[in-house]
Amino acid sequence: MKKRLMDILVCPICKAGLKLHSFSEEKGESGVNEIIDGVLTCKCKRWYPIIGGIPRMLPDSLRDSQVEKRYSLFLRKYKDKLPKGVEAKVISRDDRQKRDTLESFGFQWNRFHEMFPEFRDNFLNYIKPMKPSFFRDKLVLDVGCGFGRHTYYSAEFGAEVVGLDLSHAVEAAYRNVAKFPKAHIVQGDTYNLPFKNEFDFIFSIGVIHHLPDPKGAYLNLVKFAKKGSDVFIWVYGREGRWFKTEVLGRLRKITRKMPHKLLYYFCYFPAMLYHFSNGMHLTLKSMKLNGLAEMMPFKGYAKFPFRVKHADTFDFLATPEDNYYKKEDMEGWLKEAGLKDTWITDIEGRSWRVFGIKR
Repeated sequence: MKKRLMDILVCPICKAGLKLHSFSEEKGESGVNEIIDGVLTCKCKRWYPIIGGIPRMLPDSLRDSQVEKRYSLFLRKYKDKLPKGVEAKVISRDDRQKRDTLESFGFQWNRFHEMFPEFRDNFLNYIKPMKPSFFRDKLVLDVGCGFGRHTYYSAEFGAEVVGLDLSHAVEAAYRNVAKFPKAHIVQGDTYNLPFKNEFDFIFSIGVIHHLPDPKGAYLNLVKFAKKGSDVFIWVYGREGRWFKTEVLGRLRKITRKMPHKLLYYFCYFPAMLYHFSNGMHLTLKSMKLNGLAEMMPFKGYAKFPFRVKHADTFDFLATPEDNYYKKEDMEGWLKEAGLKDTWITDIEGRSWRVFGIKR
């Protein structure tokens, strides 16, 4: 964790400022000093560990599964330096879903952590018509950063960027953005963001629709943008998704209960079908049989390596919750958020780009 992050971090529960206690530091790949292990304390008696360079800003109800269990080595090593623990609250249904989602994406993005050159154009297609120059010198928040691929390009385009994720995918993200002196990674909850309201641009790509209360999460994001700042999300559209929601959706009732390691290997089979179809698509195009080529299913994956197809198959079959939206749903969200200069565009008629500016 770079000390600069202290300028915008707050307690996610009471929103007060935090005090930094550093246990170990080293110069990072970017040339900037990083706090590797430490703790952040709040006047409300809560504390948040910094483990492996990442502040773990989880709310009380998620601490025991992510801190006390996963990071027992840290707790033993620094037991004499840490404050007393915070007692977890009663676990609600939404918290149980968050935990399931947390474990699913944590496994996924630490397995599928590779960066591919194709991700640059993919990111720009998501946020179209924004250009790389849009990011220069902005303070940006990437909500649900996963293994950090969009955080990476935001930093490359010139932003100071914070990538936030609920899961331990943050460990892959931290490694992927390590070379950027103005890139930060935080583990935290979308509903309890541990930041001041200072961001010039907030975006969330492919995350909101997996949450227990997607609209509530979106409305919460808007609060953390400065007046006149841009807020952008990408979500699944209901249009053009019949096969995925009605047919494959039934398969998900089985696969999302499978152990993640078993599902990882199971997903090789559907991913190979994607890959074969993509090969046929490219072969037909090379033969100038464009009409037939366009009839091949899953052609949108043709530009990506097999590893990406494997990851997306796992993503669909493992996640506990998927929600799909119509355009009028998104119009309602924008209106309720009170944003101005809004627009909604689709990607191939199957998903929505949703943009607005905070008044």
